[in-house]
Amino acid sequence: MSQDEALLQLARECPRKILPALHACGHYLHGTSERFPGKVLCFHKDSALPADWTPTPAQALFLPSHVQAS
Repeated sequence: MSQDEALLQLARECPRKILPALHACGHYLHGTSERFPGKVLCFHKDSALPADWTPTPAQALFLPSHVQAS
C-alpha cells in the first residue's frame, strides 16, 4: 500500500472523522483490539493504548517510533 492509499484508508476508517494527516504525523493512532472485534479505535497520542492494541495496516505505515505494536 502506498502512502497516498494509506492516507485515503485512514480517512475512511476513522470513526471520529479526524483528518488523515493528523494520523500520519502521529497525533492520532488507529488500531484494533480483541475487546472490540471488528471496530477501528482512534486514540490521541497521549492516550494509553490497550494492551492488545494492534495498528491497522494503513496506520502501521505511519506508526511513530515511540509506539510499540503488539
